[in-house]
Amino acid sequence: MFTELLFCKSKVFVHCSSKADDNIAGFLLITRDAQQTALDATLTWIPEKELDKAQINELMRADMQLSSETRSNGKSRVKKEVILQALYIAWAFSIKVSSIYSIQFRPPSPSGWWFGSVAINSKNLREQDSIPILFFHDKVCPSTQEKQKQLSKSFDPFNGADIYWGANDFRDSLLEIVDLKQTLVDPTVWLVNATMDDLRNFSASNPKHESQGLNEPAAQGNKFWDVVDQAKWNVMSKFADLTSKSTNKMANMFNQHPLVKFVDKHNTNPYVKQILANPKVQEIQDDFDSAKIYLAKWALGVKEQAEKYQTTNGLDDTYRRLLFNELGSDGEDVNLTDEEVNVAMQRSHPLTKQKWDSFFDSKGRLVITVQEVKDFIFHGGVSDADLRKDIWLFLLEVYPWDSSLEERQILEKTLRDSYRANYKCKWEYRETHSDEDEEAYWHDQVLRIEKDVKRNDRDLPLYKYNTEDGNASPNCQQAEPLADDTLDNDSWTVKNPHLQKLRSILLSYNIYNNDLGYVQGMCDLLSPIYYILKDEELSFWAFVSLMNRMERNFLRDQSGIRDQMLTLTDLCQLMLPKMSDHLAKCDSSNLFFCFRMLIVWFKREFEFGDVCSIWEVFLTDFYSSQFQLFFMLAILQKNSLPVMQNLDQFDQVLKYFNELKGSMDWSDLMIRSELLFVKFKKIMDILERRSELNEYTLLTADGNVITETSAITADNSSQTNPSLATDNLKQLLSKKVVIQREPPREKHSVR
Repeated sequence: MFTELLFCKSKVFVHCSSKADDNIAGFLLITRDAQQTALDATLTWIPEKELDKAQINELMRADMQLSSETRSNGKSRVKKEVILQALYIAWAFSIKVSSIYSIQFRPPSPSGWWFGSVAINSKNLREQDSIPILFFHDKVCPSTQEKQKQLSKSFDPFNGADIYWGANDFRDSLLEIVDLKQTLVDPTVWLVNATMDDLRNFSASNPKHESQGLNEPAAQGNKFWDVVDQAKWNVMSKFADLTSKSTNKMANMFNQHPLVKFVDKHNTNPYVKQILANPKVQEIQDDFDSAKIYLAKWALGVKEQAEKYQTTNGLDDTYRRLLFNELGSDGEDVNLTDEEVNVAMQRSHPLTKQKWDSFFDSKGRLVITVQEVKDFIFHGGVSDADLRKDIWLFLLEVYPWDSSLEERQILEKTLRDSYRANYKCKWEYRETHSDEDEEAYWHDQVLRIEKDVKRNDRDLPLYKYNTEDGNASPNCQQAEPLADDTLDNDSWTVKNPHLQKLRSILLSYNIYNNDLGYVQGMCDLLSPIYYILKDEELSFWAFVSLMNRMERNFLRDQSGIRDQMLTLTDLCQLMLPKMSDHLAKCDSSNLFFCFRMLIVWFKREFEFGDVCSIWEVFLTDFYSSQFQLFFMLAILQKNSLPVMQNLDQFDQVLKYFNELKGSMDWSDLMIRSELLFVKFKKIMDILERRSELNEYTLLTADGNVITETSAITADNSSQTNPSLATDNLKQLLSKKVVIQREPPREKHSVR
């Protein structure tokens, strides 16, 4: 019986002692049986001396084939008995990839003083004892030697790439089957399918490392943060400063030159002017000026790259201090900790396909908690659109989190059949209604849907061209994007197949939820779902799920959106009291300017890709099922200073927030949203405790009970006044989705 060979490297040694003669050569393999997931892949090392000549030749061929730049399409295989041998041979070992916690890659010495090595750390302490350190003897490994020859032909000394060695192939093969993350604390250590907590703990910006001096356990001195900052990122900035100083020094040297002094002293002399007008002299002057500009731009570029790297990796102290200054403290009771700020800032671990696959077992069931998955989505997002399709089907509850792959396949078939049989066919083969009012109502719904579909996201390639295949066609009248005046013209029909599917889904939803009908804005909610899924049936059910929570935004009496606006007003009064007071002076205390943003979840304020990232954070319900209110609060907080300093009228405030479209950084706002929620929860906890102490009893001398009001609430202006903890605010702490339904539609309902 054979198993698939994913990786093979020869001449990987175990050093049994300090004597070179005791070194044992072997093969390092990664194998996986058919139908197995990446988690079930096995890592094996087996000595050459335990294999027969035919097995060695077979593995040597596989080594050369798998390490080649042009791999064969055919799959390499190895007998399973070779893998089983590793369980019974001294020094040999076999371990499931899912059991590996981390791998340390220690590259070889450039001078050849030591071999490159790999140390594998297992999650199982007992298993760890049986795994030796592996040494890559590159000079005797045919595949490594061959690859080094190939790379030497295209060697570029300025590309900054690390020197190639045998373990690079091993690491690259692991990257194809598992999620492998390099730690910032020690770049030689890579985590295998790390949890979000592991990624935080091993990040250089982890407050645990910051607060721990280097003498714990190493040496006393600066905090870890300071050492990392000085040793890595300040070097670039200082180097840039040095370059600037060099530039100034060049200028000073130039100015000290006798000829320059002579020119400066006699620059009004006509003979000197004639010399300066000489083309050769001007050429020298231009060259010098160009050199100074080049060096200045180069120095600026280095600084910008250093700052960009710091910001990208959450290492920007300026940004950190800014968050602390704006959000960190409101007194002794409500402070943000270093760890809370770091957790919010560390958003650099997006979900990859390998990481997502590592969450499921061979039957397609989750092996970690749903909250752990949502932690990755909330703090890291999703790396690509293809993966986003799978994740959104879970977030939008099309697939249950506790389902297996087989159950999801059965469910998907059932949902597709149900959509076509129970909803789509009812309007496709709809007969004229005997009631004229109902017939008029249906036609009005169709017109509303078609009008919004025609105007939907026409800047996106999927919806841009009104052609039968959705692509630009030179022979078609609608090959060019439609202008606004054309969009308002009802005479043209929808040909784009994707726009047609949006129309079909919205008409089918009208059948599904006839009480609600179609309301402007619903197409805005459907568009991202279909854009990601590109599947009519699944998009319908995902839209149904989204509308379960969004229906309250479209109720006839507007009670659902009004409740959110009232909650946001309470939240602003509690968290941003100065901003709230100022808005009241501007006749904007009702926060009317937030209405459009909330009703379609900021769909029209951000770029389409950013909207998808924002929505998947909201859909996790990680902190609250109404996290969109904290995102809105973050927008208010971020803009509070310019509003309070410059605006004093309702029209000014409305215009200011309406013109924020396309100018906001969603990632910064999401960090602020999280910190605002953390701070809000602390305040609510304090309010709850003080509410419990608000009334207490005192026994009088004769034993009577007297109820008094606690002095704690004497100051009504205090942020921690228990009376501020309204029911609306308490509901924000819940992860349960708030659902409000449209009551049954009456015959003469007017929308």
